[in-house]
Amino acid sequence: MSLSRRGLLAAGFAAAVAGRAAAGTTTDLAVSCDAAAEPAVIAAGLAFRQKTGVRVRVFPTEQGLLLPQIERQIQNDIIVTQLSTIDQAEREGLVEPGKRVGPWRNRLVIAAAATGQAGVFAVPDASPASDIDGFAILRKLGTTTGKVIGVLDTGAVAWTLVNGGARQGLLHQTEVLADDRLRALIAVPDEAWPPILYGATVTKLARRGDPAAFVAFLADPEGQAVLLAAGLEAVA
Repeated sequence: MSLSRRGLLAAGFAAAVAGRAAAGTTTDLAVSCDAAAEPAVIAAGLAFRQKTGVRVRVFPTEQGLLLPQIERQIQNDIIVTQLSTIDQAEREGLVEPGKRVGPWRNRLVIAAAATGQAGVFAVPDASPASDIDGFAILRKLGTTTGKVIGVLDTGAVAWTLVNGGARQGLLHQTEVLADDRLRALIAVPDEAWPPILYGATVTKLARRGDPAAFVAFLADPEGQAVLLAAGLEAVA
């Protein structure tokens, strides 16, 4: 069956109206976060749903893509990301100034797997996909290893460790706690890399549910306890 142009336009208008109606009635929340924060944000979202019945859908996103998504009207009710990104979002009018909560610290650690190629150390390369420069950190630590391999990001470091490609590597604390095949050996000192600090805030695209309630939950004692258990430490 073929449709006239008028019919297609009518169908498109009806779909748009239906989409806006659904956005107005759903209580689900869309949260975009830095990839390394994903395990902690998911844990907090599950705790929030148990408490309120509201589903929190978490979308790990490369840090450099978070704000372009909002600029292009890709639905993000809340962002959980590094403070520098929230600062930029405030300057660009993508979030309301002064409404953020946090910060929380995601410590960098040297982690190890129970098995893996001995004498091999995996680190993230310096790239837009990673928030750290693994080789620079090792130089500052004066770490000596038999072989150092560079990979895309800390997610790739974790994959390399659990799949036997290396015995040790640089990871975020959240990533270690999310996988019982990994364990943290030592924390990376601040002198070797600046603290990685996250905040959370509602975006200008939030038009459904009550995103401020989830942001408030992250800042209250119950939410802070969930985040801490997943590797994010509240910073005074």
